[in-house]
Amino acid sequence: MREKCLFDRDWKFFKGDMPPYNDTDDGGRIKTGAYCFGATDLTLDDSDWVSLHLPHDYVLEGEFTYSNEKFKDKNAIPAMESIDNYLVTAGSLPGGIGWYRKKFELLKSEEGKRVYIQLDGIYRDSTVYLNNFHVGHKDSGFTGVVYDVTDFIRFGGENLISVRVDATGHEGWWYNGGGIYRHVWLIKTDSLHIAPGGTFITNYFQRNEGSITAEVNIEIDVVNKYFEEKSFKVISRIYDQENKQVAQVETDASIKTWRDTKVEQKAFIDDAKLWSLENPILYRAVTTIVFADREVDSYETIFGVRSIRFDVNNGFYLNDEPVKIKGVCCHQDHAGVGVAVTDRINEFRMEKLKELGCNAYRSAHNTPTPELLDSCDKLGILVVCENRFFSSSKEDLENLQNMILLNRNHPSIILWSLGNEETSLQFKPEGGRIVRSMKAIVRNLDTTRPVTAANCFWDSENQVHYEDVDTFVDSIKDLDVMGFNYAHEIWDKYHEYMPNQPIVVSEASTMFSTRGGYETDADKSVIYLMDSKTELDHRGELQWKKVAENPYLSGIFVWTGFDYRGEPSPFSWPSVSSQFGILDSCGFPKDFYYYYKAWWSNETVLHIFPHWNWPDKLGEPIDVHCFSNCDVVELFLNGVSLGKKDMQPNWHLSWEAVLYEPGTLTAKGYKGNNPAYECKVETTGSSYRLELLPDRAVIQADGIDVSIITVRILDDQGRVVPTSANLIEFTVEGNGKILGVGNGNPGSHESDKSHDRQAFNGLCQLIVQSNVNSGAITVHAISEGLIATTVKIEAAGIRGLLP
Repeated sequence: MREKCLFDRDWKFFKGDMPPYNDTDDGGRIKTGAYCFGATDLTLDDSDWVSLHLPHDYVLEGEFTYSNEKFKDKNAIPAMESIDNYLVTAGSLPGGIGWYRKKFELLKSEEGKRVYIQLDGIYRDSTVYLNNFHVGHKDSGFTGVVYDVTDFIRFGGENLISVRVDATGHEGWWYNGGGIYRHVWLIKTDSLHIAPGGTFITNYFQRNEGSITAEVNIEIDVVNKYFEEKSFKVISRIYDQENKQVAQVETDASIKTWRDTKVEQKAFIDDAKLWSLENPILYRAVTTIVFADREVDSYETIFGVRSIRFDVNNGFYLNDEPVKIKGVCCHQDHAGVGVAVTDRINEFRMEKLKELGCNAYRSAHNTPTPELLDSCDKLGILVVCENRFFSSSKEDLENLQNMILLNRNHPSIILWSLGNEETSLQFKPEGGRIVRSMKAIVRNLDTTRPVTAANCFWDSENQVHYEDVDTFVDSIKDLDVMGFNYAHEIWDKYHEYMPNQPIVVSEASTMFSTRGGYETDADKSVIYLMDSKTELDHRGELQWKKVAENPYLSGIFVWTGFDYRGEPSPFSWPSVSSQFGILDSCGFPKDFYYYYKAWWSNETVLHIFPHWNWPDKLGEPIDVHCFSNCDVVELFLNGVSLGKKDMQPNWHLSWEAVLYEPGTLTAKGYKGNNPAYECKVETTGSSYRLELLPDRAVIQADGIDVSIITVRILDDQGRVVPTSANLIEFTVEGNGKILGVGNGNPGSHESDKSHDRQAFNGLCQLIVQSNVNSGAITVHAISEGLIATTVKIEAAGIRGLLP
């Protein structure tokens, strides 16, 4: 039977280069099996290499570097995205070359099985060797690859996999990282087996009186690596979330030697439960191959029963119910780990978005890690799955095909995006031809989802914006759904000009801001959300308001959900991080988080800012702002009313020139004439003690799981001191280790791989990872002049032994 083993543990890593530098180095390509030197030499003494577990981002471990003096004043997008300025746009962390090695054994009794190595993501150019053999090379940094390595294995002996990674180049104008930053898997199958990514499940449902019947169609790609024809049976069993079998189908088939074939099945689920945003019900199909009365392979597919469609006048429908898409675009890095985001951190990030009221995610601008899509399936978050490179070259079409094959069973995915802002092609006939070729590839693999692309009305060759709606029509008319990036002033014109093409706003503005920053200071990389001098003109509110009020607009994806390394616009060096995020790079909410939560969620929201610690501004005027979905809000300072204001839908309130005095700002929200909510902002005391708040007190003892700890600096009354910046030191005892630290400061040059971190506006984050032993993990935090604190996390249970 099939075994899929996580292959992440016990790798050796060397930062730098050594032979073989390429696949022809030292005659390695002259004779097969000639790679027995340098990093591919089994006898190489790698004891001084770093021992680590994957995923790993070695670029994050480098030092911030200033480069390209000539671009220091070109700090606005798109000028800063020049290829000459890539280091700044990529977070000012240089790439480089690294080698990974791992030794492993397979039993002699396993000879006869097929053995695959699956690498879910390596940034960027990767060359894989097994024992003395060159296995393969891949240039894409965001697309997984599966290698059949059966013929190169030493069964009953020691094996060596070596991977050279070259991250000196950039595939994107944001922080890319470097290394084997996603999971690696060792897969062992019978020679008669289901191909990797070899099932595709589509379904249709019919509402009956009081129940739903779902028709489930299963396509199975079967591979025969035997040297004779095989006749076999395929059995698919479908299980619900309680693990109860709800359907079964059997099919007889045969396959010639060294061929593959497609088996098609149809099953029915009575009283089916639909996958929805509120109740993301999932089913599990287990497909088994039976040969000579023996089960030889079993393959599991998770899917959901649901329908999607886009209407040109009324937007998006899920299960025939209208849904306004309230989405965010996200890159894939997180504080403390870079692009080597663990499964739990991916889940944590999606939970933060769900709490916000966000119901959709655009993977900008590349295929996301499979575990992120798993989280979206489980939480009920819609996904636009985006291809990295807009091209119809053979290699790029293969990457597109791979994206579809490996991800098409996720019910969360509602759109395939062919690419992003191809500003040198959008107005040329070549762009239209490429769209049609790529769309044909998608249609061959998936007829159930529409195709889009993110289009920006910007000509990069001539550096001008277009306002004519027909400028790009020839290149985008064949998209099933038009994806608009920005350009809100021409959405209506385009809809009138192309009345038969649905529209989604694939990228729109949020509001630049630094978490907890209330005075713009370029030298400190701080920008205040409501600073009139920054000319932000409330674009985020304007664009969401327009989407909310126009049903033909299916929805919006704002840029971005989280801050990310790179693209530090509107600043440049020494700033190293973007400031577009609704949440900072740690996942801490900014003030305008509450704007979106007010209009995207069903919760009552009332939030006022700035903080009220201004000892140098006694008697000076300070504008106070409010995000809320209450009908009326009244503001008080130390119990004295400063007046009631009516809340305009999808907007905000302000009380200008409030004369500062220490004490308490209180906002009271009303719905109708009834008090609905109250919030306070108080003048705090000085920093007094530390507090550690783990997101979970119990984690898996599997060497993978993490606890994400919020670190707060409090006054003597337990209130966060919003201006505190103390340096905090961390130690961990027991069955865990420090994985990384962060604070959300866009100008910080501290290492994310340190055991200390300076708080930023009262907060920082510590990520602690378990080892494979059950028991307590004790975390200590100390800071000079503050009361120290300790928290215990329990590592319990083992998900599975890791090779």
